[in-house]
Amino acid sequence: MTDEEIKKAILEFREGAKKNDDQRDAGLPTEVEGVKRFNDIPYGDDPKWNLLDVYLPEEVSGPIPTIINIHGGGWCYGTKETYQFYGLNWAQRGFAFVNANYRLAPDVTFPSELDDVNRYMHWVEDHAEEYHFDTNNVFIVGDSAGGQMAEQYVTILKNPEYRALFGYKVPDMTFRAVALNSSANFMLDPGTIKNVINGYFTQDTLENHREMLDTEKYIQSNFLPTYICTATEDFIRNNSIKFDGFLTAKNVSHVCKMYGDEKNPRGHVFLINQKDDLARLANDDEMNFFKKYIK
Repeated sequence: MTDEEIKKAILEFREGAKKNDDQRDAGLPTEVEGVKRFNDIPYGDDPKWNLLDVYLPEEVSGPIPTIINIHGGGWCYGTKETYQFYGLNWAQRGFAFVNANYRLAPDVTFPSELDDVNRYMHWVEDHAEEYHFDTNNVFIVGDSAGGQMAEQYVTILKNPEYRALFGYKVPDMTFRAVALNSSANFMLDPGTIKNVINGYFTQDTLENHREMLDTEKYIQSNFLPTYICTATEDFIRNNSIKFDGFLTAKNVSHVCKMYGDEKNPRGHVFLINQKDDLARLANDDEMNFFKKYIK
């Protein structure tokens, strides 16, 4: 695909994805009982994209276990506004939820989005006292493209050799576990990087940053405890199943669950849907997994 063809495909993808997300979330409240929200807080230099929201449970005293979200969207779509309902739900469950935007392809290419993720991780560290974040109990959640970045960021945290490729500094926080929801893994597998994804992982990226994309090469047994969530009709379901086996071989503590069945199928990133009973169950399961690691 040419650059112009990629840009056109991205615009079409964004339009379709937003229409589907808006239909899914129609009628959901942006203010919910028991949660206070702080909107459009800058964490970097880009005035449009380096913004985040914070959702806090009102009735929790002392430091609050904190979830840092990395949203999905094929590296070229998605906003914190789309994920606000999902984040408010976590705050109702007693967690602080950090819900951030990051710059999108084709305006940026790899690893610029991960650079933004690293920026807001450090923002959480720097503003922990102000928002009562419990920096001793921090969790990462990522779905789809955000799952790929979550996997990558955890590997950066845990492997100094891999971290050196990016030049990041580890935030002064204790990360307890990660949830990968319909995650995109194994980016170097043949046929993975195609269509709109080429807007972020360009040919130049593949030629000059290939080692940085070989995340699984650097995963060790000290990878964070991991919750892998997929669904019967998730179009990248096999990524999750393969990653389940991969973590088993690495002796990494993890759970892998596939939701839905033949009569009640579920699709890609279904657990974002706040109107779905099975999505609520999946979120319950992830919450219970996280709570096991709170110290």
